Amino acid sequence: MTDLTALTQLCTPPGQALGTRWGTVEAGLGMPLPRDYKQLADRYGPGSFNDYLSLFHPHGVTEFVSLTGPVPGRLRTQLRKDHDQRTHPVPHDPDTLFACGATDNGE
Repeated sequence: MTDLTALTQLCTPPGQALGTRWGTVEAGLGMPLPRDYKQLADRYGPGSFNDYLSLFHPHGVTEFVSLTGPVPGRLRTQLRKDHDQRTHPVPHDPDTLFACGATDNGE
């Protein structure tokens, strides 16, 4: 059983799986995305889990949940600032990270 299969048994997807043109999305972002992220995004679509964990998605309805909108870049900028100032450094170079979701309180 895959992790996605287990998740769909615990949390029923809201509808039909989406057919996202990932090649176009990845070309626009200038980087490949993980296969498991794309499977999750296609199966659940834009939205959130329990009104808490939002998945950034190419079809996000607002800039705050759009994978191709400004929020992933803003998060990377904040991570870079925290890393450089050593306030809340992450264990990886922020320029190699890309946010694909967030909680309702900014985690």
